[in-house]
Amino acid sequence: MPDPDIILYNGRIYPQAEPRPVFEALAVWKRRVTDLGSDRQILSLRGKHTRTMNLRGRTVLPGFCDSHIHLLNYGMLLQTLDLSKTLSIDEMKRQVALKGSSEKSDDWVLGRGWDDEKLLDHRYPNRHDLDSATSRPVFLKRICGHVAVANTKALKLSGITRHTPDPDGGIIVRDPDGQPNGVLKERAIEIVENDVPQRFDEDRRALVLAARKLAKLGITSLHCIVSDLNELVALRRLKHAGGIHQSIYAIVPLKLLDQLVSLGWATESGEDGFRVGGVKLYLDGSLGARTAALQSAYSDDQSSMGMLTMRRDELERVVLRARDAGFQLCIHAIGDRAVELAIEVLAKSFGTSRGRKSRNRIEHASIASTESISRMRKLGIIASVQPRFIYSDSWACERLGAERLKHLYPFRSFLRAGIVLAAGSDCPVEDPNPFEGVWSATMRPGLGAGERLTVGQALASYSKNAAYASFCEDARGSLESGKMADLVVLDRDPFSCDPTALRTTRVLKTIIGGRVVSQKQSN
Repeated sequence: MPDPDIILYNGRIYPQAEPRPVFEALAVWKRRVTDLGSDRQILSLRGKHTRTMNLRGRTVLPGFCDSHIHLLNYGMLLQTLDLSKTLSIDEMKRQVALKGSSEKSDDWVLGRGWDDEKLLDHRYPNRHDLDSATSRPVFLKRICGHVAVANTKALKLSGITRHTPDPDGGIIVRDPDGQPNGVLKERAIEIVENDVPQRFDEDRRALVLAARKLAKLGITSLHCIVSDLNELVALRRLKHAGGIHQSIYAIVPLKLLDQLVSLGWATESGEDGFRVGGVKLYLDGSLGARTAALQSAYSDDQSSMGMLTMRRDELERVVLRARDAGFQLCIHAIGDRAVELAIEVLAKSFGTSRGRKSRNRIEHASIASTESISRMRKLGIIASVQPRFIYSDSWACERLGAERLKHLYPFRSFLRAGIVLAAGSDCPVEDPNPFEGVWSATMRPGLGAGERLTVGQALASYSKNAAYASFCEDARGSLESGKMADLVVLDRDPFSCDPTALRTTRVLKTIIGGRVVSQKQSN
């Protein structure tokens, strides 16, 4: 074996997301882990050109993977209006006015993050609110991304009038006189979104900016929820040019399926830094917007059970199309009615054996009954979850009721049933810091303790399980010999620190393929 390129020593190195075994040192050659052992064993391998890194007792874990992230949306949020801290509609109007005055005359005012639950007004903003702030077209998404508001100028540019019908799977909210009031739900959002000007250079800058921010959090792999072909092309070019360090598993939208099939593309396995992943389908909305499809009415709104955004026959057709082309299915389903529909269609289309090989995913799977969990296990369906939702959904009991709360975010039940649990952030919906998710999964603030994960289980969902969910478990997800040297150096040991301190854990170094891509200046 040639001399290692780099040796990390004098640390606490966990090759997997488990408290045992632990090693002092690790050797890397050609971007891969070659050996783990004691300082004495590994330093004895040092050659003339081997670089060494003294960890000074710090903890090393496998690099984190975010299994569900909207990378371009996050990058754009960093450059547009971030409304996540906005506390009133008047404050929102001031922010829009300020942004509008600083933009070019033909630019749209774009933003995201407003949450009616946090607004003093306790309602959605509408076009009447926004019209007084600026003459520019305005388009602002709710924090969940399943509701948006547009001003009159934006509605006009998109051709939405009182005569525009609601699209399948979407709602154009209207004033009493029938005119659209600017609020758009689910697939109605696309009518305006498709008319927002796209600039390829801006997209590239946003993707690079977002990826750099995520590297500082120790995120070494990304399952990117891609919006369109421009984003897919930009991601691929940036990765191949070295503009993005993380490995990319690109989950493509349904609207690209036929085009990708015609090109002979399918879900790709292996270790390449950029791979086409699954096909993303939306079956419902969000709990925050009360558009997640439930089996019975919302406890705080008896008039609504949410909504399905796709008919069963349409779902069956596209699932078969994706299956026959060799694509993994990544189905957005939050409410129990949507989760059950996804399971039924996957069972019918794949069966048990083919389903297990395909590693189909339910994205979010927020409410799942005992029966649904059992059927997911039999079909090999992966639960792609977002632990930070637990902390954010402070209204969960009021919205769902005590009985239904028992089936909300049933992470431990998933694992007990033998379901692979992969974790992500759904950023920019949630904070992308993996330790916010680990803390939420292990402490379950506001919810009962019965579904709490251990620290090891939570960390595994961000590493080896996420690698399995993207068909690259032989190359990533742990620090075993032969695997990519993707790792993080931490300021504390998550297996021994106080559980309440997990969310304050900081990443000191992020190493991808044996190369330091981010580090704290003081280190």
